[in-house]
Amino acid sequence: MGRNVRLASVGTVTALACAAGVATAAPALAAGWRNVDGKASTAFTGGLDRVDFASKNVGWAIGSGGSLLSPRTRFARWTSAGWSAQASPVGFAPTDIAVASVSRAWAVGYNLDGVVALYWNGAKWAKVAYPGAGLPSQVAAAADGTAYSLSSLNANSGGLGKVLRWTGSAWADAKVALPASSVATAVDVRSKSDVWLAGTTSTGTAVTGWVMHYNGTSWKRTAVPGSLGTAAYQAVLHKIVAVSATTVYVLRDAQQSQTTNALLRYDGKTWKTANTPLLAAGIGLAADGKGGAVVLRVSTRNKSMYLHYNGTSWSTLYGPVRTGASVQASDIDRRPGTAGVVSVGAAARSGKNSPFIELYG
Repeated sequence: MGRNVRLASVGTVTALACAAGVATAAPALAAGWRNVDGKASTAFTGGLDRVDFASKNVGWAIGSGGSLLSPRTRFARWTSAGWSAQASPVGFAPTDIAVASVSRAWAVGYNLDGVVALYWNGAKWAKVAYPGAGLPSQVAAAADGTAYSLSSLNANSGGLGKVLRWTGSAWADAKVALPASSVATAVDVRSKSDVWLAGTTSTGTAVTGWVMHYNGTSWKRTAVPGSLGTAAYQAVLHKIVAVSATTVYVLRDAQQSQTTNALLRYDGKTWKTANTPLLAAGIGLAADGKGGAVVLRVSTRNKSMYLHYNGTSWSTLYGPVRTGASVQASDIDRRPGTAGVVSVGAAARSGKNSPFIELYG
């Protein structure tokens, strides 16, 4: 994909591509996804890696160009006026971004100097300390300003890591009592009294999954059904999206384990496992606004591929054709207050990557 491949997502996409399958298309729905004019925010060589919305007119995307030795980080800001470019105070490979409001947002990643964590105060991005173990993998935030972040030694399987909480001015250890030999691999935040974690526990010979929910007072753990393989060949609970107290989705990435790529749905009491069509690997997950979910899947085609689960069955959707390009969307999020779902990524053509933004609904 050329020297300017998206730095933060290349390892994950490469690992997941090995497990990707080919799903049956639903041509009648394909026209729903369309390209968005990102204006100056997409006028660079590289790609957009992550996107997050706080409300209808408050959203951010982040990406980078250049190389690991000299990353050029790019912000794309969404307001009622559309997308605009925003400068970063430091060059780094982004791993995630989260938005709470017009005056609160967080971005995390790394460069050759180590961890990079930024905070948006409504006027500018500035560096903040990040006391995690390893590299930051995810960050999530709610409209009330509550934010959590995860760090680990291995983004694809967890490894030793920490759960961090934003105190209002800095990141600090959230002091979550995880199960023994466990690591949190996914986080979602709905409010200060509604926080969700997903992760894995290794016994040395077997790996199992769990979800933990914080109600503002205490954490409650629920076991996720099924084996996640062994420590050397484990699956990972890659993303978690809490639609409501009784609808939670978790994306399972099989990686090299002997399980399947699947979407897990929790109804507040029991789990349902929905294997992805032809066991295709997923790298992104968003609510569809109707109780279902959209999974962003690995693709080597000239258009993005999306798997829509309505709670019962799957359909496959496609983004617009980008002639002569190899297209990979890298993240996806619902735009609150609308029927829209937004994805970002890069189209590789003749050794050059071009960022794009796509919208459904």
